[in-house]
Amino acid sequence: MAIITTETPGVNNATTPITKAQATNWRVGTVTHIRSEAPSLRTFTFAFDTPVKHEAGQHYEIRLTAPDGYQAARLYSAAMPANGSGNHLQLTIALMPHGEVSPYLFNHVKPGSQLEIRGPLGRYFIWTETDTSAILLIGGGAGVVPLRAIRLAHQQCCSEAPIKLVYSVKTYYDMAYRYELFPPRGRPPDDVIVTFTAHAPDGWIGHTGRIDQYLLRQVLAGYAKPPVVYVCGPTPMVEATSNLLVGLGLDPATIKTERFGPTS
Repeated sequence: MAIITTETPGVNNATTPITKAQATNWRVGTVTHIRSEAPSLRTFTFAFDTPVKHEAGQHYEIRLTAPDGYQAARLYSAAMPANGSGNHLQLTIALMPHGEVSPYLFNHVKPGSQLEIRGPLGRYFIWTETDTSAILLIGGGAGVVPLRAIRLAHQQCCSEAPIKLVYSVKTYYDMAYRYELFPPRGRPPDDVIVTFTAHAPDGWIGHTGRIDQYLLRQVLAGYAKPPVVYVCGPTPMVEATSNLLVGLGLDPATIKTERFGPTS
């Protein structure tokens, strides 16, 4: 089979029209590297014969085709920004045990494997360097993937817009991108707030439990002006967090949401 992504982070909650070009621009990507982020989370790096360019927050589709012609496709968020100067794409993919695509990716795809991919897709959940508003990124579990791309894009263009990332995750070992968001024997960078919902590391004195009004109020107090908020994670987490933000006085129009999870 060949692949694409939507079982994991990056399913846009807004209906985004797909152009005729997007509907036909399937390309073949060759896997060059696979990195394990957590027990059920891997980052796949693909190389193409043409440049890769997308906005931070956009996603791609992977399509698998079985010998009998059956096809399955899923959407996955880009894990890093790409400005067209290179030909590599990173997608961080969560394993959905009963899915049609991610189990194949985890069990059969290796460096050298070739997959069908199209994109970038989605124009709603994006950030560009022309955006000067303060930014608050809120991710649950694998929902941190597109937020990480936004954070890296913000760093790469040396944006002066205030930014913070709130990351809710079960345990330290379930974290994506631990090497940059929570280095061993270190602590999160100043712009990253982590809350552990199941088990915190020994000696942890930071936040624990799910994202709640107290945590959000504390984070928002650090902004001079209300930020534009990007929320990504499982649907219950996204809905609960969005409601809390509105309850704290944020304009719903400034809250962008994206959900991920198994397809129906």
